[in-house]
Amino acid sequence: MKKRLLIGVIITECPVDFQAEILNGIISQAYKTNSDTAVLAPLHNFYQQTPHKEASKEIFKLILSDRFDGFLYHRNTFYDDNIRNTIDNLLIRSGKPVMLLDSEEHKLFESTAIDDCTAFEQITDHLIEVHGFRKIYCLTGPRKILVSEERLRGFKNSMKNHGISLEKNSCLYGDFWKSAAEELAAGIVKGDIERPEAVVCGNDISAIALTETLIKGGISVPDDIAVTGYDASDEGKRNIPQISSYRRPNFQLGAEAFRRIYRMITGRICHKVRDKSGNFMPSRSCGCNPPPYKPDNRTQRMLRAYDYDILHRDMLFDITNTSSPEEFADRLDNYTYYIYKMKRLRICLTKKYTQCHSGNVGDRLDFDIGDEMKIILAKNEVHRNYSEKEYFSSYDILPVYNEERRYPVSYYITPLNFNGNFFGYSAVSFGKNPLTFSELYTHWINYINVALEQVRIKSILDHTAEKAEYALLYDNTTGLLNRAGVKKAFEERLEDIKKISAEADFIRIQLSGLNDPCYQGDDDKCGKVTSAFAKLIGSCVKSDEIYGLWSVYSFAVITPHKNRYEEIFCQLSEKISNSCFSEEQNCNINFSIGVDTQPLNSGVSPGTSLHKATLNRVYSYTVSETTENPQYEKLFQLRGRIMKNPELPWNVNEIAAELYLSKSYLQKMYKQYFGKSIIVDMIDFRLARAKELLSTSDMTVTDISKECGYSSYNYFVRQFKAAEGMSPTEYREK
Repeated sequence: MKKRLLIGVIITECPVDFQAEILNGIISQAYKTNSDTAVLAPLHNFYQQTPHKEASKEIFKLILSDRFDGFLYHRNTFYDDNIRNTIDNLLIRSGKPVMLLDSEEHKLFESTAIDDCTAFEQITDHLIEVHGFRKIYCLTGPRKILVSEERLRGFKNSMKNHGISLEKNSCLYGDFWKSAAEELAAGIVKGDIERPEAVVCGNDISAIALTETLIKGGISVPDDIAVTGYDASDEGKRNIPQISSYRRPNFQLGAEAFRRIYRMITGRICHKVRDKSGNFMPSRSCGCNPPPYKPDNRTQRMLRAYDYDILHRDMLFDITNTSSPEEFADRLDNYTYYIYKMKRLRICLTKKYTQCHSGNVGDRLDFDIGDEMKIILAKNEVHRNYSEKEYFSSYDILPVYNEERRYPVSYYITPLNFNGNFFGYSAVSFGKNPLTFSELYTHWINYINVALEQVRIKSILDHTAEKAEYALLYDNTTGLLNRAGVKKAFEERLEDIKKISAEADFIRIQLSGLNDPCYQGDDDKCGKVTSAFAKLIGSCVKSDEIYGLWSVYSFAVITPHKNRYEEIFCQLSEKISNSCFSEEQNCNINFSIGVDTQPLNSGVSPGTSLHKATLNRVYSYTVSETTENPQYEKLFQLRGRIMKNPELPWNVNEIAAELYLSKSYLQKMYKQYFGKSIIVDMIDFRLARAKELLSTSDMTVTDISKECGYSSYNYFVRQFKAAEGMSPTEYREK
């Protein structure tokens, strides 16, 4: 298959509206030409130099990858000369064609720009011809910046064409931010600057800041002073008064820049994507009637809901409370739904990070092009991919760029770092949709950065403690192997286990009952129960199985035999139910069993698998349930199977035959133990699965109904609405 072009895009502050439109144009045009793109996108600008931002700069070393064929560089979005010089030098070293966006002439790079001059001329014409203003000021951006000077030139042209002379304060340079606008407004309010009839601002941010400061000072907008902005941002539309603005053709800027770099590389002219030209959008801030209000769309509502959710849920605590990259990835897997409309996600860590546990906390983790990387979390929409376990070279950026595909891809490559340490990068793709990530994604990445630093420190400390205590392989209370002993036994006996089976079950048995209030504060009583339970487990395991105390109140069993977790649960339940324990040997307590099956050549550690086993609980034993009826355990196991796989076509007649019970007796005993019939229980489990998928995935309602075992979409909707009082779509939106 012919190699696709890979174009790098160097830009910052991607969630900003006009940046997002430029990226939309670039990616749309790239897909039109069957080309790949990789957007090197730090989450912040580089106004101030800090150790954290210095580490973020390491991501730009990917520029030196041989995979790139050329670059689009939005140089003016980087306001610090140091970072611009760093990127300039890397681009020069790469030797690849470079196209600047919205930039003044450069001695080495080509440039593509938009005609801001005509746009500002149209805005000023509107104020003069429609509203009759003559005393007008223009607040543009920084001096000697192309877009600033072009916008100011358009303002001057309009004033000149209408025979209006420029006054002392007519032409003002600012910062494309709030500071200059607030300073201008404060001067007008105090009387230090003569009051104009209107102010033309270089962007919506400046217009909003100017408007707010004028109103606070007692000057009405637009009755006393009219204000216009530029970029037609969502913030301007939501402002009161709504900002009159110009919808800049940023989409077309991105598309045209890509077409030009494509021609520089290939010598061919590619077809244009559909044009999205700019236009002036008068509104209340200049004295015009605002356009009809459009309520937020579903995307905006979802992002607001997720933004509230991420700030008030336990994501940061959950992903931080881990001690290895593998465990961290398992936890993070539960929170990828925050990346709205994500199609593919790859969390890539450097080999220096994944092996940092053997170093010291004070060691610095840097990055060089060619460093080995490992994908610790790979997701395609809601499905996790466990196959990508090998290291790859950062020269390749991502393995996907070397794969043979029928379709082009676009990824946003964002650095993962904390203070001076560089951990790797996150890569997110929105599939065929030419989208950019939202502000919510920046919060998500920042949480990951904090968590990865904590995981690094904890893994180093745990490894140090483990080395010091490794000689003590047995637990003093139970006499079983402790965590270190289980790990060592697994390493030593791995080859023998492989002779029996190519995979092993990692079983985690947790004494959940020791968390009950009656045991709290009584360490002696807890120790006796744990010791008695340890003896019970010892009587259930086979000679070729490894078992021990994994944590304070949980046991581990590693076995090459299939379905041993079912046998162990039944044996433990039977021994507890049929035995009369003395005070010293009592272990009649609630416990649960979870299991994770892994190939023995996968390289997954016992710690990771046993953590997954904790999440994958398959059986639970409850003391409060009577065990007088010998069928109880069978029914309890049956309910566990239904809970785990509610989508299966469960049939009461078949279940009764399997358990050697009559249908009526089965239904009677099931309802007696669990308070509801088998069918009602199955429906509840199906609806619970449906609610989870509606809340955490982008699957269609039709696909969710099939995933939950419904052959009829309409029946699923009726059953869901009867249970929840709303349709699945309404539930998802809520």
